[in-house]
Amino acid sequence: MNANIIDRIAHNNRLRHINPKLKVFFALSMLLITVFSKSVIVPLIIALIMIVLTVFVAKVPLRIYLPLLLAPLGFGVITVILMGIIYSGGKELLSIKIFNFTISIYSYGVNLGLLVFSRMLGGIACTLFLALTTPMTELFYILRDLKLPSTFVDIAMMMYRYIFLLLEEMIRITNAQNTRLGYKDLKTTYKSLGTLGAILFIRAWDRGEKAFITMSCRGYNGDLKLIKKIESPAIKYILLIVIVDILLIALSYLTGDFKVIT
Repeated sequence: MNANIIDRIAHNNRLRHINPKLKVFFALSMLLITVFSKSVIVPLIIALIMIVLTVFVAKVPLRIYLPLLLAPLGFGVITVILMGIIYSGGKELLSIKIFNFTISIYSYGVNLGLLVFSRMLGGIACTLFLALTTPMTELFYILRDLKLPSTFVDIAMMMYRYIFLLLEEMIRITNAQNTRLGYKDLKTTYKSLGTLGAILFIRAWDRGEKAFITMSCRGYNGDLKLIKKIESPAIKYILLIVIVDILLIALSYLTGDFKVIT
């Protein structure tokens, strides 16, 4: 998988030309509803909406999307188990005796863990929708339109740019070390990782100096210029999103007492 695969997908998908301000408003509103929802059902509905939009409408390949979605959810499964053990209350679902300790899982903790899990799933789906359908350059334009400090936006732009450069550099160095059996055992691995870190630090410093000199020669005065301007979305689309948000908030209120395990 290429280091900049997410950036390439963001520039080449079926929702690429949808107004980025509209996508940001939609994703953030869904994310806020997910985070503050008291119901397990609403975050799952939002996750389903976002997955459908990302995979079936934007046509993001499943082989790319599924690893991005499923990787963080492993922590969610662990969270459900741990919360079922930590938060006692309700019915005892399972009891395991290990040595002289008894570990019990309770329905209250599991329900609480499932709520956290559903919020996690909805939040990840919202974030992936925005990341895979909207290029970061357009997000930087929106941040400027929101009147965020130019220093903050400039630092974010430079960080985003050099993440991929350093990642490609790391892959190149790691491949070179692998061809020389740099990771054949634990001792050699530690030595290779130390060399990798030192080289990356030097390369990052060197690239930063060269970039600053190049930008200074082209008139850089401490403020990166963004030429492109993004028009505001049509009111009718904003109203449609607001209506969907209101329906989801109402559903969250009506299903707030729903418990997966009674």
